[in-house]
Amino acid sequence: MVHLDDPLSKAAAKLAADGARWAVVLDDAERLHGWIPAEAADGARGTVRDHARRMEAWLPVGAPLKQAFSTMLQHDAGWIAVLDEDRFLGVLTPARLHEALRRSIDADAGGIARGEVQLQTVADA
Repeated sequence: MVHLDDPLSKAAAKLAADGARWAVVLDDAERLHGWIPAEAADGARGTVRDHARRMEAWLPVGAPLKQAFSTMLQHDAGWIAVLDEDRFLGVLTPARLHEALRRSIDADAGGIARGEVQLQTVADA
């Protein structure tokens, strides 16, 4: 995660240190602003704000798995942001979605109510 007013050099260093291809961009109140690819930060000048891209793929915390899967497919996204109202909580990746689907199937087999199966975001891990 990086912030809007971070210098691109700081964002690039953080991305490189994390081995990440992208970073979530937050404002000072930790609200989701968008994302920035590593190549946009590498060697560029200015701030993250200058190169941040709008986040289209997001869902509210507690959304059903069907909605999470639909959002990921609709936006052809490799990950989607999870929000609690406007506060960023983390991202849901295909691996986490698959894991949640497996837990849901296991819960059905074990007689556990679907509402009791929890999604885990990358920030939770």
